[in-house]
Amino acid sequence: MTLHRSHKFMKHTITMVIAIATLALSCNATYAATEKVLCVTVDGDLLDTAEILLTNKGLRVRNRLGFVYWFTDKPTIIFTANSENHTYFAQPAADYLKDLREDYPPIKYTRLERKPKTLPDGTKTEMVTAFRSGPKGQEMKVAEVTCLKNAGVPPTVNRMWCSFLGLPEKDFSLPIGAFQNASKVWRPEEAFSGGRSRWIVVTLPKKVERKNMDEKLLKLPSNYKEAKDKASLYLSSDGNLNQKDLEDFFISPKK
Repeated sequence: MTLHRSHKFMKHTITMVIAIATLALSCNATYAATEKVLCVTVDGDLLDTAEILLTNKGLRVRNRLGFVYWFTDKPTIIFTANSENHTYFAQPAADYLKDLREDYPPIKYTRLERKPKTLPDGTKTEMVTAFRSGPKGQEMKVAEVTCLKNAGVPPTVNRMWCSFLGLPEKDFSLPIGAFQNASKVWRPEEAFSGGRSRWIVVTLPKKVERKNMDEKLLKLPSNYKEAKDKASLYLSSDGNLNQKDLEDFFISPKK
């Protein structure tokens, strides 16, 4: 009887151990499948309406053109992806940023002014106003940047996102919104006075969230095919631009 009870107790104990181990593995799998990310929804001229995800491993931008990925383990490359034809294009980060900011000169300033700011959704931020001094001592406002302090984003990711917005990381925490005074030369005589001031909305923050995301959404999809160039990324059906793709794009179907 004692031996029978002992055997039954051991069997029950083993069953409990297996159940606990299974539960632990399940919890670990669930944890591994998700990642806490900072999600910022913006609007504006630079990225249009977009969702930016900032994680420990990099960042992802989603807008009407598709996706943009940058990863900390591949810091010199930016990937653009088209969800319609399941293709992606890899290019040097410097080239992508140069094209992205073609119409936005770097923000140059001589003085910064900081004030607290609360977004419409209640998020506490810092408004950083940049001023630049002219040759005769006059001062001009050149930018207004909304920054998120203590964002919990790694310095490398923060630095890259600052590059997207044309800002040096040393003076800014995580920038989530920016107005920029871009000078344009409309007439020859304006070239001598620095051009005409024109305020542009680089990015306008709409919502700031912290949420768990499936880690698969933070990676370049494994079923995407590499496009041979940027034209093939957006105009081809499979990553290789051909005559039929051009005809389908430029020739309207007959009614």
